[in-house]
Amino acid sequence: MEQILKLIEGDLKKLEVSIDQLVSTKVGFIKEIVNYIVKSGGKRIRPILVMLSSKLCEYTGEKHITYSAIIEFIHTSTLLHDDVVDNAQTRRGASTANTIWGNEASVLVGDFLYTKSFELMAEGDNFEIIKTMAHTTKQLSEGEILELLKTSDINTTEEDYFEIIRNKTAVLFSVACEIGAILGNVNEEKRLSLKEYGHNLGMAFQLTDDMLDYNSYDEVLGKKVGTDLKEGKITLPLISAVNLSTEKEKALVRKVVEKQSITLRDFERVSAIIKKYDGIRYTSDKAMDYTSAAKDCLSVFNPSPFKDALLRLPEYMQQRKT
Repeated sequence: MEQILKLIEGDLKKLEVSIDQLVSTKVGFIKEIVNYIVKSGGKRIRPILVMLSSKLCEYTGEKHITYSAIIEFIHTSTLLHDDVVDNAQTRRGASTANTIWGNEASVLVGDFLYTKSFELMAEGDNFEIIKTMAHTTKQLSEGEILELLKTSDINTTEEDYFEIIRNKTAVLFSVACEIGAILGNVNEEKRLSLKEYGHNLGMAFQLTDDMLDYNSYDEVLGKKVGTDLKEGKITLPLISAVNLSTEKEKALVRKVVEKQSITLRDFERVSAIIKKYDGIRYTSDKAMDYTSAAKDCLSVFNPSPFKDALLRLPEYMQQRKT
């Protein structure tokens, strides 16, 4: 990852300056919340995709910096809204905005970032990007609503799950890459290939994220506790295990996910069922399939340092520990 970041080091520095400049508002309270969450240690994966894709498509202007910021703003707005919906207390090891400033402020600042993003896109005067982003934000909303409807529902199918993560996560990865193709004015084949690359990368990212949730630590009880399980999110490691489990095991899982507050013991019992039926391995195999598919999408592009970087990103996604 360090080599990838070094390749676009200049653009990343411009991005941070651009973020400060573009969050223009007379309401200082808005900037306080935006700065808190935007600068809270995110990896900037989505802006990085805009930059690398633009360079891959031989774009030589500066507009990709603004669009990188826009993508980060939209991502940040979804985080603000998600944390309210999930009643989340921490993110990236720090208190969530809704914990500090309240749900009302988090929702409204998330709305501000959405509208600010489209204002900036209108100023950019690229109708193709505006149209693409409008479709993307609609899909993001659909993914969040479907996830909400499936909360604590152990009858959630693999098809349901993949539809959720396709709309909730992969679509923003996909459009980040497609923006680079649009700016570079490449042919339809290359544009669709980059769009599909981003989709596959986003799917692999979310699958890996959902595996990590059963192997990570938070501050609840000071011990290992799955955030997704606490929030009633039914992800692939659990879905695949439930599909193979006994009726008694299904009943146990149902009881846990429907509880208002789960204990460490609850988490350990559900984790044991996932382990028994190789839910983590099953999910890892799916992630590897998407990783491989992402790399294949880049075959239409000539060799370049930017293509090499995009080829390495899927492996980084799958090997990350946070």
